[in-house]
Amino acid sequence: MIGKTLAHYRIDGLLGKGGMGEVYRAHDTKLGRDVALKVLPPELAATPERRARFEREARAVAALRHPGIVTIHSIEEADGVRFLTMELVDGEPLSSRVRTGGLDAESLLRLAIPLTEAVGAAHAKGITHRDLKPANVVIDSSGRVMVLDFGIAKLSASDDSGEDAETRLQTDGITQSGGIVGTVHYMSPEQAEGKPVDPRSDVFSLGIVLYELATGERPYRGSTPISVLSSILRDDPPPVAERNAALPADLERIVRRCLAKDPARRYA
Repeated sequence: MIGKTLAHYRIDGLLGKGGMGEVYRAHDTKLGRDVALKVLPPELAATPERRARFEREARAVAALRHPGIVTIHSIEEADGVRFLTMELVDGEPLSSRVRTGGLDAESLLRLAIPLTEAVGAAHAKGITHRDLKPANVVIDSSGRVMVLDFGIAKLSASDDSGEDAETRLQTDGITQSGGIVGTVHYMSPEQAEGKPVDPRSDVFSLGIVLYELATGERPYRGSTPISVLSSILRDDPPPVAERNAALPADLERIVRRCLAKDPARRYA
């Protein structure tokens, strides 16, 4: 793909790949700007219904306007390849800030506040991320915190229902064939069970991210994807204070509420 041209986009390099498709650095030869170009799985256009649904959801996500949310520019198709073009953000993933023993309070809040503001802005527009994780958050060269792939997980799901997680979970923890969409370690209990999700699912995932930044450890662990899901459904992680006593008690309460098993007990 590198070196080729799709429509008026020249593919210059690979940025990353995963269950939702490959992402390339590309140059828009019409507008003279660099963009991120995500090549989408072919099943998204498998039927007219799926194609229409995908385009409807893509328009909703593209309408999001927030300094902490990466903008979708367009959805296009060329040479039988369906792709999205997005704002290109040069920076480091949030995962690079995770440290053994956790961050101090000032460093954590500097990351957490803009992250929660961006997520909240999307929720106010009725958009749920479904795959919040450190790898989907980038800190650009100016220190701005930006959320990637907002709504992409939903765009890749056929509907909002799901089957049993154990029979449908892929090895990387992501599926495009139904309701279980996301990365295993950052899933909410309702995602793990293949149930419909809403913004409160993102709140749970956000709680996991905050816990990891605060302690340097993931709250739910296991040797297999299924054992991780089992931990999410059944276990309460050790208190943040046991891993990082320097953080204020208020942060512990916030994380605990985010990680409530019952969505009704989380922040809405």
